[in-house]
Amino acid sequence: MITVLRPLPRCSIRLLLQVLVVGILSSVGVLLEVTPSLSPTSSSLTLFSFTVGKVALAQAVSDQEVQSYARSVLAIEPIRQAAYNKIKQMSGSSDVPVVACHRPSSLSELPDTIRDIAVDYCNQAIAIVERNNLTITRFNQITVAHQANPDLSNRIQQVINQLQSNGQ
Repeated sequence: MITVLRPLPRCSIRLLLQVLVVGILSSVGVLLEVTPSLSPTSSSLTLFSFTVGKVALAQAVSDQEVQSYARSVLAIEPIRQAAYNKIKQMSGSSDVPVVACHRPSSLSELPDTIRDIAVDYCNQAIAIVERNNLTITRFNQITVAHQANPDLSNRIQQVINQLQSNGQ
């Protein structure tokens, strides 16, 4: 027996396509912590809008990661302050150059003596983060997330306060 497939009506194809696209974007969005949503717009060209959900970001960072992040920040901060003060003293200026460990160009543009201090700081910071069971990428993701999310920021601050009161 041969089955004849009838074409779907045009409006059904468009609806099916929208559902499929939203499903795919939702899956990708969950992985990237960006959520697509179908937005009613007057323009037929704009079908979707993208938002970063604060709740999704907060849930994406586990309690263990918050602990690891807080421990890392507490261990890195004195090293960061010492490097900052040393660079400030060596440069003879109150304008300390920006050092971003994840941006090699910020390091390569520094004078040799200051670059050595910055590289040493970055190496120590990386080792601390990894000792606390986070990757540098994940540490940076949490940093960005907590800057955009007051709930996550509060969770991190609570753990930092707890660790400090326990003398850690």
